[in-house]
Amino acid sequence: MTDTVPASLPAVIELVDEYMYRVLKGAEDSVLVIGELMGALTEPDAEVSEGSVGTLYSLFGDLSDVVDGFPFDYGDGTEMIAQREIRDAAWDWLTTVRDADGLKTYVDRWIARSAALPTFEEGRPFRGIAR
Repeated sequence: MTDTVPASLPAVIELVDEYMYRVLKGAEDSVLVIGELMGALTEPDAEVSEGSVGTLYSLFGDLSDVVDGFPFDYGDGTEMIAQREIRDAAWDWLTTVRDADGLKTYVDRWIARSAALPTFEEGRPFRGIAR
């Protein structure tokens, strides 16, 4: 994420807020909601800066990839772990100060958390950044 404040930062925040509230309501599959959010972030009429969108899109993509067994297949616990990570991300988003500094802090925190999820290195389970 860039250190400059995009002119459309309020639009980014409003858009993400809408989806994060949906995740926390629990009436829908949070993985599907995050997928919809990723689609909304790429809509031309979203009027959001490419830097904000690209970083958030990538972050939410990492969270939704957990359900597909990437970067680590948790077996029977995969769906539960993906749902937990997404709910935690939603709660964290809505409790973070949502301005340029808060957005940067949020993204940095979740990139680090996502990178710390178990993965594989040389065919063996490994916890750490191996991307």
